[in-house]
Formats: sequence, C-alpha cells, structure tokens
Amino acid sequence: MAPDTSLPYIETPRCSTCNECTLVNPRMFKYNDNKQAYIKDITAGTYRQMVEAAEACQVAIIHPGKPRNPKEPGLEELLERAQPFL
Repeated sequence: MAPDTSLPYIETPRCSTCNECTLVNPRMFKYNDNKQAYIKDITAGTYRQMVEAAEACQVAIIHPGKPRNPKEPGLEELLERAQPFL
C-alpha cells in the first residue's frame, strides 16, 4: 500500500546518513540506532524546513507532505517546491 502523501515521511531504510536534514532542524530530524534519519517531532519545525530538508537530501527520500499550518508565510511557493518530493 502506498504511503499517504498528505503526511510527511522519510524512507528511513534508504537513508545515507548525509546529515542534511539534521542540519536543517536537529529537533525535527533524528537518527535511529542504524544512523538512519526519521522524523522525530514534526511539531518542532516548519513546513519550510521540511521542504528545505527534502531539497537538500542527497538520496531524495524526504517527503514533506502537506503543510500543517495554513497560515505559514510563503506557502504557495513552498507547495510548488515540495511538488517533486510528494
């Protein structure tokens, strides 16, 4: 079954431990015991940070989903930038 693309997720088993997402927001993104990234706390960051992490990910495994805050500044641009990662 395909993941719900409205929710953010990371394809954790494919993570190459590049640190790009943790550099964007180390509270939102963490590593598991295998040194592979996962979303620890989606509320610890913004949709902008989720999109920036997706853009920076070297193996394109971060999927930002839909924004949680409909009033986040620059949302139209962010939704456009997020499109390739949904």
